[in-house]
Amino acid sequence: MSSLKTLLLTFHASIADREKGVAYIKKNPTSFDELFDLACAAEKHREHIVAAWVFEHYILQHIESLTPLLDQFLRGAKAQTHESKRRPMAKVLYHYCAHEVRRSVLSNKQINTIVSICFAYMIDAKKIAAIAFAMKTLHFFRKHENWIEEELYAYIEQKRPNSSAGFKSLVNQLT
Repeated sequence: MSSLKTLLLTFHASIADREKGVAYIKKNPTSFDELFDLACAAEKHREHIVAAWVFEHYILQHIESLTPLLDQFLRGAKAQTHESKRRPMAKVLYHYCAHEVRRSVLSNKQINTIVSICFAYMIDAKKIAAIAFAMKTLHFFRKHENWIEEELYAYIEQKRPNSSAGFKSLVNQLT
């Protein structure tokens, strides 16, 4: 077992542990590729989940470093089925797409993949965080194709009557 995997298995969900993971990657930059692979893998073992959390914390501090890895990241994000891995992937995707210049250079294929990932996360997610990041990301691309905005608002209308205060707050931000 690699030293990164061994370290990840000692971590919990705390911010302090995520920061320790980021510090490890900064001290051992060659371990970033392994962290990226663990985070993007479809597997749901503990080291993969914790890797996704550390990856999120690291990449949000170095968001531009995702650009050359974007297609690989999108494949990884699309493969996720575990709620604890989807949330960090959705958050990273949102923060990456939040920058208008980065959005402007995305290919149609990348945008379509992002839209597909976001709708999949919204439909399958049980917790609001992944849904919120997916909806906010979709909001950036609502004009890319007519159906995107229509489906996003249809989803909102379907969920709104029985939704939580958090969901209603999110909807107010988007509408």
